[in-house]
Amino acid sequence: MSDKTPVNNQNLIPLSFIMLLALVIRLLAAFFSRGYAFHDDHFDVIEIAQNWVYGLPIWIHDKIPPRHSMFYAGIHYLLFYICEALGLTSPTGKMTVVRLLHALYSLLVVYYGYKITEMLSNQRNARLVGLMLALIWFMPFMSVRNLVEMTCIPPYLAAFYLILKPETSNKRLLFWRYFGAGALLALSFVLRYHVLLLVVGMGLVLLYQKQWLKVIYLGLGFFILAFLIQGTIDLTFYKFPFHSVVTYFLYNSDKAYSYSTGPVYRYVLTILGFLVPPLSVYLLVGYARTAKIAPTLFVSGLVFFVVHSAFPNKQERFILPLFPIIIILGVIGWQSFVQQSKFWQTRRKLLAASWTFFWILNIMAAVLLAFTYTKKSRIAPLVYLSHKENLHGILLEFGDNSVKMPPLFYLGRMATEAETFISDKKNMWRSYKAGKPLPENFVMVYSLNNDKPLNKLKAEVNPQYAPNYVVVVGQDNLEKRLQRLRTFYPNLKLDQTIAPSLYDQVLHRFNPRVHKDEHVWIYQIM
Repeated sequence: MSDKTPVNNQNLIPLSFIMLLALVIRLLAAFFSRGYAFHDDHFDVIEIAQNWVYGLPIWIHDKIPPRHSMFYAGIHYLLFYICEALGLTSPTGKMTVVRLLHALYSLLVVYYGYKITEMLSNQRNARLVGLMLALIWFMPFMSVRNLVEMTCIPPYLAAFYLILKPETSNKRLLFWRYFGAGALLALSFVLRYHVLLLVVGMGLVLLYQKQWLKVIYLGLGFFILAFLIQGTIDLTFYKFPFHSVVTYFLYNSDKAYSYSTGPVYRYVLTILGFLVPPLSVYLLVGYARTAKIAPTLFVSGLVFFVVHSAFPNKQERFILPLFPIIIILGVIGWQSFVQQSKFWQTRRKLLAASWTFFWILNIMAAVLLAFTYTKKSRIAPLVYLSHKENLHGILLEFGDNSVKMPPLFYLGRMATEAETFISDKKNMWRSYKAGKPLPENFVMVYSLNNDKPLNKLKAEVNPQYAPNYVVVVGQDNLEKRLQRLRTFYPNLKLDQTIAPSLYDQVLHRFNPRVHKDEHVWIYQIM
């Protein structure tokens, strides 16, 4: 039976039910999966947007553009501005709204994944792809985070949906279809610059097919919208259009070995692990068989994968945009292969066992992650202290561990680290240092570990914003660290203890070198 052979639809799960499943698991994650996953999804989106609401010009006065999407941070600025105008000032309340909006937005991944598969294959395969995109273990959890690697997916999938639709002889319809696809790719691009690799792959296929008009229409849509968004931002704040894009790629070329690096096959292992073997192996085999079925989708995904694999800086989240393409083409190719394979036709039980293992593991993990509070030990202490009256200073003590950047957004008021305020390398605080009064509820945050002398901390302390609470992070050598603290603050009263979430404890148990134990003790300075 070919991919286009009709199937009996009476027993198929409808798209509406798949969308409902996707919605339910994402709503659970939106309400219960608090915290942030990586550094970037909080500090380069949420903190930036909230500081703009406070009127702090972070990124604005920098000599070079940031290496992150000002467009995406700007969307959150507008959202936080509206929230505060409506009376919602609670940081946890704002983040619930953010996660809910991302949950709804991410349903487009399921919808377009289903529709693309249905166009290229049949409804049975479309149902399978839809269920996988709805329930695969990391999708609901990652979909409600502020990760540009996830938020860039819906517009690029919508672009492929337009391009893969049946050919038309209507020239006006052809123009708007490819112009619209280009604009959608531009929208995806201004969220995540790496999407340019998908555009390159798509363009190469169209050029090889000598589809000159399609290339022109696609390029027009891409350039016009990219210029209207990214070009306008860079012209307004920096030197020339697309200055941010140039800066981003120059920086990453220069710092290629400064971050997490790995062998050329690292992303192969990432894909195999994330999609759960042995099914992940089946999907890669299926993907390899679809070059003729959907050349634009196949080559675009291949270019994205090859370039990321060749580049030294390899972080797992970088490959996240590729997963829907792998799932769509993997299912189509693998299901076609199974239908033609004598080996698998006689081993249906083995195949069924593979799928059963896949679904049990994925659904269990998806549900658990939907209730996971990530980075709790960094967020919960600040949320707790935000309710304290007369809070004006916090000291974070890390012992032998390196100092971690605190997510000050969760204090619910303007705050900064003392070292940032003193050095002010980004000119955020120059007007306040020149005499402009700080808000009455302003909080100064100080950091201390065993590598930092107490006299340096003493020199940093602003008497007006001296610490009145100490947050001790980690339980290694706790008594020794408290003795050291008491030489500076002799009267410490234990106020609260906070345990890390189960998720953070599991990460610590499996990789204690990277994921430190972060039990927290909060002391009041009497």
